[in-house]
Amino acid sequence: MKERKKYPVRKLVKQIFTYAVLIATFFISILPLYWMWQAALVPTDRLNMDPFALPVKITFDNIIKAWTVGKMSTYMINSVLVAVPRVAGVLILSSLAGYAFGKLKFWGRDKIFSFMLFGMMIPVQAMVIPLYYNLQNLGLINTRWAMVIPYFGLSMPFAIFMMRAFFKDLPEELIESASIDGCNEFTTFYYIMMPLIKPALSALLVFEFMWSWNDMFIPMLVVYNDSARTLPLGLMFFFGKYTVDHSLVAAGVTICTLPVVIVYTLFQKSFITGITAGAVKG
Repeated sequence: MKERKKYPVRKLVKQIFTYAVLIATFFISILPLYWMWQAALVPTDRLNMDPFALPVKITFDNIIKAWTVGKMSTYMINSVLVAVPRVAGVLILSSLAGYAFGKLKFWGRDKIFSFMLFGMMIPVQAMVIPLYYNLQNLGLINTRWAMVIPYFGLSMPFAIFMMRAFFKDLPEELIESASIDGCNEFTTFYYIMMPLIKPALSALLVFEFMWSWNDMFIPMLVVYNDSARTLPLGLMFFFGKYTVDHSLVAAGVTICTLPVVIVYTLFQKSFITGITAGAVKG
């Protein structure tokens, strides 16, 4: 009989420790989500008695009340009208710039790209005063465009950096073959290059949508009218001066997170592919 190979004790201990850390991290990460869903789906009186008890009776009263009383429908429409043009604009502009920096040869290309990367090092808080005055001079305060236009510049350095990495990894022979077949630069970009970077576009779409949907700093700075508020600002409706209705807050946060979960679910496969490929390129 063949002798069984002894499993190294050190390797076994290392695996047990790794799985223990992963399981502990999972429970630490899922606990806030569990409490949020429980607070949103159980009656308020039961939540007040035992905040961490297992839900026995599930009700959607808190979500319905948050949707109607908190005017979440208006805030969600505003969030969509802000997120869609912002994400679309960033995807279009960053893909064009990424192709230019990654594949085209022109004077000062690397220097311009390096200078552009400085934008990733400047926090938006450092630009609040000039940003506000510029938007005020343009008459955009209290409009949705005041929440869209600034992020074209704020998001572009990271987006171009990401797209350039993917374009640069594509073989030059594709452009040479397209040029021999009579394709101009735009035709090569749109019909040959774009289909090859769909995972990168999906990953960038998820990132930009999540950042736009969850953003609260810029909307809080430039929007005062209730009719133009986005969902994160709308959640402040449930916070009183002296009291907080935790059930309605949890219901509002649940409503706020659903679109992000849906977008991630739709683009999950391409997102993981894009992130994995980006990690290898990085």
